[in-house]
Amino acid sequence: MTMSTDDEIAALTARLRRLETAEAARALTAKYALALDRKDFDALADLFTGDAVLRAGPKTCEGREAVMAFFRHALEVADPSAKKHFVVNQRVTHTAPGEVRVDSYFLYTAVGPASVLGWGTYADVVGVDDDGRARFREKSIAVDVAADVREGWATSPL
Repeated sequence: MTMSTDDEIAALTARLRRLETAEAARALTAKYALALDRKDFDALADLFTGDAVLRAGPKTCEGREAVMAFFRHALEVADPSAKKHFVVNQRVTHTAPGEVRVDSYFLYTAVGPASVLGWGTYADVVGVDDDGRARFREKSIAVDVAADVREGWATSPL
């Protein structure tokens, strides 16, 4: 059975929306890494929905304000060193129209009192509105290694 022209157009339109949603989510992760590196908290806040949930290790933050309090503390108090984040091996899975899950690895370097090399994983739920704007609804961060390279990252537990 062949599809009608209208069905073909509908199928192509749905496929295009899925591709655009995936690309918007990938672009969001790049904006996230850049905002972290620049410590641009206004830009970072704009990447999360108002009711976003952040899970970082045993800590869970609910709502944009709590998420931003976490990042401000992490980047200005706990470890104010200069960092560069790299997001790699992104796998995008469509979960609903306008929503995807993005699983990826990250690597970061930090220069300050210590010279740190670290890596881990992100598990994100990203919503994309009708205008193509992507925001994190959920973000989970799992750091596997954060080691001072002068001491040797290979000696850190995985």
